[in-house]
Amino acid sequence: MKKIILFLLFIVSIQHVTAQTIRGTVLDANHQALPYVTVRLLQTDSTFVQGAYTDSLGIYSMDMKREGNYLLSLSCIGYKTHLLQVQAQTTKTFPTVILEADNVVLNEVTVEASSFVRQADKLLVYPDKKQVKHSSSGYDLLYRLMIPELDVDRMDGKVSTLGGEATLYIDGRKVDSKEVKNLNPKDIDKVEYYDVPSGKYMNDVAAVNFITKKYKTGGYVSVNAEQRIGYLNGDYNVVAKLSHDNTSYTLFAGHAVQKYDGTKDKTSEHFVFSDHETDRQSGTLENRVKNNSQYTQFNVANESTKRTLIGKLSLVRNDAPDNFSRNLLKYDDTGQVIENFKRTDQSGWKTDMELYGYFHLNKNQFLETSLGANYTNNSYTYGYKEPNYSTLTDSKEDLYDFSVNVNYGIEFNPQSSLTAQAFHFQTISSVDYKGTNPSWQHFWNGESILFLEYNQKIGKKVTLKVGPGVSYVQYRLHGGDREDQLTPRLRSRLIYSFAKNQQLQLRYHVGNSQLQINELNEVEQQIDSLQIRRGNLNQKIAFLYKIIASYSGQFGRFNLGAELWYDGINHVPSEGFYIENDKLIRSYQSEGKRRMLSSQLSGGWKVTDNFRVKCVGNWLYIKHKDTPETLRHFSGMVQADYYLNDFSAGVFSRTKNKSLNYNLMYITEPAQYGCYIGWSHSGWQLEGGWKNPFSKHGQKESSMNRGVYSFHNVATGKLYQQSGHVKVTYTFDFGRKTSRANNEINTNMNSTILKLD
Repeated sequence: MKKIILFLLFIVSIQHVTAQTIRGTVLDANHQALPYVTVRLLQTDSTFVQGAYTDSLGIYSMDMKREGNYLLSLSCIGYKTHLLQVQAQTTKTFPTVILEADNVVLNEVTVEASSFVRQADKLLVYPDKKQVKHSSSGYDLLYRLMIPELDVDRMDGKVSTLGGEATLYIDGRKVDSKEVKNLNPKDIDKVEYYDVPSGKYMNDVAAVNFITKKYKTGGYVSVNAEQRIGYLNGDYNVVAKLSHDNTSYTLFAGHAVQKYDGTKDKTSEHFVFSDHETDRQSGTLENRVKNNSQYTQFNVANESTKRTLIGKLSLVRNDAPDNFSRNLLKYDDTGQVIENFKRTDQSGWKTDMELYGYFHLNKNQFLETSLGANYTNNSYTYGYKEPNYSTLTDSKEDLYDFSVNVNYGIEFNPQSSLTAQAFHFQTISSVDYKGTNPSWQHFWNGESILFLEYNQKIGKKVTLKVGPGVSYVQYRLHGGDREDQLTPRLRSRLIYSFAKNQQLQLRYHVGNSQLQINELNEVEQQIDSLQIRRGNLNQKIAFLYKIIASYSGQFGRFNLGAELWYDGINHVPSEGFYIENDKLIRSYQSEGKRRMLSSQLSGGWKVTDNFRVKCVGNWLYIKHKDTPETLRHFSGMVQADYYLNDFSAGVFSRTKNKSLNYNLMYITEPAQYGCYIGWSHSGWQLEGGWKNPFSKHGQKESSMNRGVYSFHNVATGKLYQQSGHVKVTYTFDFGRKTSRANNEINTNMNSTILKLD
């Protein structure tokens, strides 16, 4: 019996030794966690034993199979490799290692090694010296990185993928387009592109996270201006920042203005009323677009190795006064020719407060929280006149938005982890409509979302991610019943990394869309003498599902991406048309079913250190069930950049684009092409560019047939014809260099007003 007990104790002790887990932490010179550091355990003769990567907290762990003396090698692009002698006997936690920045590697990634590093759920992209030098914003740099799957519009501030628009982050915090435009490329350490979003990004179609460098002392003042040529469209900003120890203070201010002749429209409409049909032709005689906006913001941030705390307070004002169009109308059934006049005035101001916290709970757990609240005051006026008809609506709104987000993550071991996310968004609005159809509405809307994602590595090449969730939507209009709906959600992913820097992915998503709160009402407003706009409170929440297969490969200087998407939507939110009392009612509905199949093949090639090329081809098929509406379309784009010392130049070309939207409207946008030339020296960044230089008659075409109403429109305007731009940026640093602040201000204003233009 004693022999048996001793034997069992011996077996248990062996298993205990075999299962011993060693851990350690890797930081940079500023004591910030370094993720994705390659950790290799070597024998004393440098023979490889096993390896791992640090997680988002800079922590690595390995299960030791044998005790003894080893060498620990830690390496990361942009940092010097560090060797450490360790004993895996009684030591379970190795000393914290601080990696020293390798300036040569950071600034000269243009050597033969690829700057694209494939991780399980993302691409890690290191900008090289030329890309940084010739970029003046976060969008500029992202454009020049030429990530194959990303379509970057650096002038209008949009980043999209085959599946939809990408969500943008800076140091893990969700930001908007204004923030990325004011991000200084010199302070971007690397860019994470989450083509398979997981963890805190699991609810995004795709995510781009800019990781910035951290400094503790000094400050800077930066002024930048962007102006279009051919019409007034300018964006002007100033930023001042002061840092001391772990705390930084930042003040932002900005002004944007637009004023130009709007599109010239030629429109044919056909109305089928109960006892007759009417055709109406219209052409624009005069059209003006005018708006301006201002903002200011004050940020305070405090960071340490254990936590990050940020507080932001901002004020935004938008004003679009006296926008109007004058058109010539012809009614074919009566032969009557008249003029009409439409005018809109919109304005609003918003005050916004946000608190953010990120906490390292321990070596393998984190907690991230954010709380936001804002108040918006909106006004909207719409007036329409014909010789014998006129209508006017004048609306005022008070709107309150609240949001809270909590993310918790835990790593059980290097092969498995769990992330939990909880969101809640709340909107409360009161709108007073005056004019032809006076009314008042009080509306509240809330959505709560809970997600769990479990990540399990299966061997060395396969990763399985399963993310079940649930969405609970509630809304109520004053005087009506409360509506609510519980919808299941699911995000599952299977990732197969069959070779170095090559990966196959298979994804399946199930979820719901968000309600359009400006359509959820019972308000009625007259558009013109034949049409009435009416809200619809009885809309259904759209049910979505996606199946995605994709491939990503990095081959030295060449990067390749391929994707195939199948999207299904039930209860498609769309505009509905019907006749009532010899008027066309334009309301909203959610009865349709939409299916879409799309594919993309994209590649980026660093031909030489100075010359880079990107090519993308897309094929699209859309079908709206129970309707004859179908679209098949192929499109493509080419981008080429060249760098020479302080100068850069580039060209781009994009084919004609066709789409079929939720309203069963076919839209054809003209082809685009253009070029730019830039100069960068010391603190100055100058760039001039031209779009469609030889196109004087670019047009956008739209058409739709909904039975009781059909129309065809051709729009000609500045947005589709030749135009240019000039960008100027100057930055002055004082004291020690400090990290460029990110403009954390969201200048978009939410609204529940039913609009007619």
